Amino acid sequence: MTLRDQRQKEFAETWISSGKRGILYLCARFGKIRTSINAFKKLKPKSILIAYPDNKIRDSWKADFEYLKYDDDHDHVTYTTHLSMHKYVDEVFDIVVIDEIHLLSENQIVAAQDLLKNNPVVLGLTGTLSKWTEETLLRELDLPVVAEYPIEQAIEEGVITDYEIIIRTVPLDNRVKMDFKGKIRTEKQQFDNYTKAINYNQIVGRETMFLRLARMRIIQNSIAKKELTKRILQQHKDDRILVFCGVTKIADELGIPSYHSKAGEKEVFDKFAEGEGNHLAVVKIGNTGVTYKPLNMVIINYFDSNAENLAQKINRCMAMEYNNPEKKAIIYIICTNEEVERNWLKKALAFFDKDKIRFA
Repeated sequence: MTLRDQRQKEFAETWISSGKRGILYLCARFGKIRTSINAFKKLKPKSILIAYPDNKIRDSWKADFEYLKYDDDHDHVTYTTHLSMHKYVDEVFDIVVIDEIHLLSENQIVAAQDLLKNNPVVLGLTGTLSKWTEETLLRELDLPVVAEYPIEQAIEEGVITDYEIIIRTVPLDNRVKMDFKGKIRTEKQQFDNYTKAINYNQIVGRETMFLRLARMRIIQNSIAKKELTKRILQQHKDDRILVFCGVTKIADELGIPSYHSKAGEKEVFDKFAEGEGNHLAVVKIGNTGVTYKPLNMVIINYFDSNAENLAQKINRCMAMEYNNPEKKAIIYIICTNEEVERNWLKKALAFFDKDKIRFA
């Protein structure tokens, strides 16, 4: 039995002995599904509801059920997305599992409240959990964290690989003129224009949300960030790299295969996850529930201030490869030199060891 297997059994036992109601906060790439299956094998439930944010995670559950020879026939295990949890609020299950529980929206938390009224045995699973989200889940769903396995311990024990985060900063482009609703400006000029408008509206007490969203879209669509991403890809043309973008336009303009809701190239995504191809760009896909093999480099072209979202992206390439024990995950984060984005980055890196982060 490997140390990973041992830890998975230990955390399953911890959840059971703590009253069979709570959250296992186990770092990404550790094996939360297999930990859950250990609990199922011990408790022998006749009915399980598994809720997840997207169908790729359902596929991961099915794959691990098959690998561990656990029967998930339709009478035994019911699968649902977070979005559809409300359909099961009147049903009773021996165990309710909420995978990636940190991603529940406000409306989904309300649906979970109704669901849990009839279902006291609840297993929440997450690999990234901010203090704010932890407090929200405890307050709204009465679900405490009953066990935690942090990234640092998993690295020390050889369960996941070590990592290095490299921050590459770039100024917004001030040469290429674009049409912003009739105003011909560079992205830098338009960004500054939004910032001035935000500052003025704050002074006079007006709403700034839509201006902030528009300014955020400048960063999402940044020419400067796109070009720096392309240069890094060229420098690592023989390495397997997953690129996270904020919008489909940027993903499609990097000169590499892309997969997103508009592309429809599911086969390209699946092949990359299985180890085929060197580069792939994704948008709002691939953050959670998918293991890419082998993969030791990620480029994050766009991020927001949500530390949980960024942690999921970074963790994509931290799975231990037993034929490559010296592997170190390399994570490039592309950031403008604008104060607002640098502040987002500071918040978003809250989960990570500052000694493993450097600016280049």
